[in-house]
Amino acid sequence: MTKLKLLFGILIAALALTVPAASALAAPPANGFTAKIVAFSGETISGNVDATGYDLGIYVGPGVHNVLIKGVKVSGANNEGILVQDAANIVIENSTISNNAVNAYPGLDEIKAIGLAGSTNVLVRNNIVEDNMHGGIGVYDDGPNSPFAAVAIDKTPVAGADNVINGNIVRRNANDCGIVIAAKNPDGGVYDNLVLKNTVTGGWSGTPGSSLPYVGGIIVAGGAAGPVNVTNTIVLHNVVTGGLIPGIALHAFGPGNITGTKLIGNLLSDNGAGELSKNTTGIEMFAVPHVGVISGTKILSDKISNDFYGVWQDNATGTQIAHLITHNVTNPVVTLP
Repeated sequence: MTKLKLLFGILIAALALTVPAASALAAPPANGFTAKIVAFSGETISGNVDATGYDLGIYVGPGVHNVLIKGVKVSGANNEGILVQDAANIVIENSTISNNAVNAYPGLDEIKAIGLAGSTNVLVRNNIVEDNMHGGIGVYDDGPNSPFAAVAIDKTPVAGADNVINGNIVRRNANDCGIVIAAKNPDGGVYDNLVLKNTVTGGWSGTPGSSLPYVGGIIVAGGAAGPVNVTNTIVLHNVVTGGLIPGIALHAFGPGNITGTKLIGNLLSDNGAGELSKNTTGIEMFAVPHVGVISGTKILSDKISNDFYGVWQDNATGTQIAHLITHNVTNPVVTLP
């Protein structure tokens, strides 16, 4: 109830000032990138954002708060359509983010149509995220290992916390995952994030002569860049189908610590093979032995169909599985030491 009241308050506060999307604002030149729209605290952004030739479509930067992005159409950005970095109390809703990451910077660790880095209390709700070239929606910490290296600002780790990804349609996004919750910065981390009632689909491009991989899936991960904590992620009532990876994957690489994850009431079907399970999998959990930790995961009332494995877990401890429903699943639960 507290979080719902807070999000309602954000909506009210964000109505203070409206800036038409057609008015391009200059990005801070010291940051070495360009943005079609640079948000200021307390404004509403709506309308068409043609970001052709810009690095970002809409940039919500450090210290900015109480911004409402509503009813926008963002397309054409070289990298992210919308990037929220080290900001708070932001709403992105009822918008279409498509055909972005068209000329992405080489060497970036992560690019998403909507990226949240080191931000808190961001609500991403009821958007269509489709036909982007590097994945759908990502929630991360920020810092020296910024997933958005080309626009890194704060070298001090900043956590990504209390964000809600709710009711979005995420489809036909090439080359990267549908929804990602991941920590990359020691002393940063991600915690208390909610992924709720989204529809995520993947597959291969049906265009003749094209083989674009629409990866799909929901990922909770950390540890590849040092010791990090990914805590209390809730993945609730999502529909994930047809991806090229498992429907939901928890990966603790290196010294990553993923604890208290709750996967509840998700519908997962016709998913792809895991990097580790090597066969089609509904839910995959893997922690690197002796350094990675996945503990205290709850898998409750999830439904998995048309996969070889239902739940595949390796080096995960304290997992609770209850009321799992499977159909046309060869191995409902596989647990490796």
